[in-house]
Amino acid sequence: MPMDIDPISKALERAQRDGRSVRNWVTAPPREAEDLAAVPAVQVHARQVALDPEHLARRHILSGRDHEDPVIADKYRLLRTQLLQRMLANGWSTMGITSAGPKAGKTLTAINLACSIARDGKQRVLLIDADLRKSTMAEDLGLDVSLGLIDYLSTDIGLEEVAVSPRAIPNLMIVPGRRVALNEAMPELLRSAKMADLVKSAGASDDDPAIIVVDLPPVIVGDDVIAVATHLDGLLLIIEEGGTEVEELREAAALLTDFNLLGSVLNKSTEKSRAVEGYYQAAGSLRNSEAR
Repeated sequence: MPMDIDPISKALERAQRDGRSVRNWVTAPPREAEDLAAVPAVQVHARQVALDPEHLARRHILSGRDHEDPVIADKYRLLRTQLLQRMLANGWSTMGITSAGPKAGKTLTAINLACSIARDGKQRVLLIDADLRKSTMAEDLGLDVSLGLIDYLSTDIGLEEVAVSPRAIPNLMIVPGRRVALNEAMPELLRSAKMADLVKSAGASDDDPAIIVVDLPPVIVGDDVIAVATHLDGLLLIIEEGGTEVEELREAAALLTDFNLLGSVLNKSTEKSRAVEGYYQAAGSLRNSEAR
């Protein structure tokens, strides 16, 4: 069954008709999972870490059956299936997660999406925190890190000195970030050959498939997203209901014109089903955008 196509331009038209609400921008029917073709794999001996499931639950991160809302886990499984179908159809293996503006929930989406893909067991996942201006992934995961992506890109240290692998999710490897000074040359580092090598060929192997998920800064805060997007197959745009403004979305769409948009996801929806009453919906359904 072909996937529904809804370019960002149509989302803008709908947003203008609806005022500033974005609830109806993002809808899609559930779809059956498909087997994935082999994609590049990550082969690095990352440091093993134990994540506190109670801490993860407080941050609304998928944390195991005893600590997570099954409805939220199902939503991420649906999002995982839709995205991987689209990537498989295009022969893609790398994606970036971004938003128009700050506080839309893109980091949460990136973490939970990576966890969901890894738990599926069909491929390894490399999750990279490339939001160098305001890195929160390590804090969200409860990781105590002294080195991050910027250290890997700016020095001669190996990836194994930065990357970690949660014991509870053996198929997942994380390259965390750390807070950096604003005067550091972040876009230049993100545009570097070393970043390209990390994203495109991190331990490639034909018999050990992997997906690369990159948490990016918001589009409109600088040119960091553009710097990294040149190395990625596609981008997923996170939209916050009640937070993302039409003009922000318009500006983001203009800046991302030259890149493949996997789709958009409605986050922090105020619409609650009976099953999740009292708990915000951490991820909406995927609405596809036309690939370019």
